[in-house]
Amino acid sequence: METASNLVDTVRVLVVRYCRARIGRRAGTYEIADAVAGDSCREIIAGAAGAPALLTFAYDVMRGLVDDFHRTAAELPNPLSGLPGQQREIMVLRSLVGLSAADTALALGCSVQAVRLGQHRALSALRPAPA
Repeated sequence: METASNLVDTVRVLVVRYCRARIGRRAGTYEIADAVAGDSCREIIAGAAGAPALLTFAYDVMRGLVDDFHRTAAELPNPLSGLPGQQREIMVLRSLVGLSAADTALALGCSVQAVRLGQHRALSALRPAPA
């Protein structure tokens, strides 16, 4: 049972990081992000038994609930919001959540090379233009 508890704790940490990164870190948004994270964890645990890859399933649940939040709330300014969707997700998962390139690829259903290329392109787009 301790292994299951460790797995739940690990998933919870990643879910909270992802939700806080996508929803925001300003005053008042931590509570909203944590509520979305709690909903995500409940759905992940409820659906994990039939999921072929827990990380992919967890990512799909989190993304859906965070996207629902953004459809109903005023969008906060975010430097990543100008990036295309896949690049933004790669940056969130790699830089803010702390997933490896392999785990990010698994979550997004793409290759490790696609993750690395997407991250490179995102970082290039975020760099200020030379003066």
